Amino acid sequence: MYQQTSILAYRKLENIGQKQLRCYDTIKSLGKAANYDIAMRLGQPINTVTPRVKELREMGLVQEAYKDRHPITHRTVIYWEIVQGKEV
Repeated sequence: MYQQTSILAYRKLENIGQKQLRCYDTIKSLGKAANYDIAMRLGQPINTVTPRVKELREMGLVQEAYKDRHPITHRTVIYWEIVQGKEV
């Protein structure tokens, strides 16, 4: 028998696209990442990453870890992390 949380996580996976999955996997591999970090890792423009992160947040798979000054851009940014218990 499956737990309700497992069933909900599986249903979320059915709706996750390839681009969302790439962003998700990048955040997971980095532990915590800003949109800039995700974009650089994927070799994509940041404006292609930001909407995917937003979608992952709306799915409940990614959450804000903290805000801090980014070492490269020197701007205050949000660092994202995977929501524990909702790993893909």
